[in-house]
Amino acid sequence: MSLDVYLYGEPIGQLLPAGGTDYQLAYDAERVEGFGEGGAVLSNSLLGTDEPYSSDTTRAYVEGLLPEGGRRERIAAELGIDPGDGYSLIAALGRDCPGAVTFLPEDEPEAEMDSDAVAWLSDGELEELTAAEPQRLFDPNREERMRFSLPGARHKLSLMREERSGRWAWPTHDMPSTHIVKPESGEHPDLVANEMFCTTVAREAGLMVAPTAVRMIGGRRCLVAERFDRAPEDGVTERFHQESFSQALGFAPGAGAPGVAAEGPGFAESCGLLRATGEEPGIILLIAGALCHYLLGNGDAHGANFGLLFAYEGAVLAPFYDLCSTAVYDDPVHTGMTIALDYYTPASIDDLARIGEESGIGLDHCRRVAGNMAERVSGALLPAVTQAKEEGWHAPVVEGITQIAVDRALALSEEVEG
Repeated sequence: MSLDVYLYGEPIGQLLPAGGTDYQLAYDAERVEGFGEGGAVLSNSLLGTDEPYSSDTTRAYVEGLLPEGGRRERIAAELGIDPGDGYSLIAALGRDCPGAVTFLPEDEPEAEMDSDAVAWLSDGELEELTAAEPQRLFDPNREERMRFSLPGARHKLSLMREERSGRWAWPTHDMPSTHIVKPESGEHPDLVANEMFCTTVAREAGLMVAPTAVRMIGGRRCLVAERFDRAPEDGVTERFHQESFSQALGFAPGAGAPGVAAEGPGFAESCGLLRATGEEPGIILLIAGALCHYLLGNGDAHGANFGLLFAYEGAVLAPFYDLCSTAVYDDPVHTGMTIALDYYTPASIDDLARIGEESGIGLDHCRRVAGNMAERVSGALLPAVTQAKEEGWHAPVVEGITQIAVDRALALSEEVEG
């Protein structure tokens, strides 16, 4: 059985089994003709062509939609699927994915949106699913439960929210989810406050981030983010397409293997992507975002955490997401678009020269961006701390991140000015 691939609700091709756990993407010929040979259709790494894509090339995009690590293993175990079988996982989870893509069984048309058939979650179900270790994720008596795909290893939910009543529902009847909910997990102390604080600092520093808040859901503190790949249109939530830099450049994650770091693009590949898609102004914003990650102590700013959003005007740099300090937990994560080459050494002028060369903007421009971000992040810390206290989500981790940011901003400013 193949899977029909839809983009913006229109069929564009098929995902085909290719033996074992391999699978391939094949576009419909008339869709290729409509988009133009060599034009971007589903991904910058999957341009329009009459020939099926290889399993390796297809996997880089599809795996970027799927859960990773222990979360992937648990989902696969409950569904009775080999965790390395990305095809079976996307078949089970692909009705609501990042962007405007959906995957349906062959010849099963997309259902008509029916706002009267919403699968509301009860308080009990919310409490069960926001627990640090939910007893179960899926329910054979509730087919729509957990039928969404989100990347990453952290437990999270993709839900619809009715703002007027505050009720939550599963995305179903092809109505897209509107929010991502990340419950407090216990993996690290006050992880919700950590991400909320880092996101607030980034916003106060002038960077674009998704609207985010801390809410009590099912009796548990959760980080709730409005999806930037969704937008209301004439009373209906519409999907906008997006893809991560890793997907766009053909970098596949570690296929869910525990402890395997995701390979991903650096500044040279990422800035080349922005130039190729006509989003050259996004290069400075990308470097500013990477500097913000560094100043807050996030050593996990990899290509899956930066993305392109395909809006009406074309591809643009997506709002920043998954900002979270790893250094505050003394977690020596050091991967992705890092600023300092060494985890334990502050960024130097040599690091800025390297980034300036890789990005193509040069040392002087990179130096100005670094000095500007050090100043803006420093100025954003107090308003973010104040907001945390006023809204009731302040925690000791906030003070730890603040100290890291102050120290790094001061050292970076001295390096830039020296």
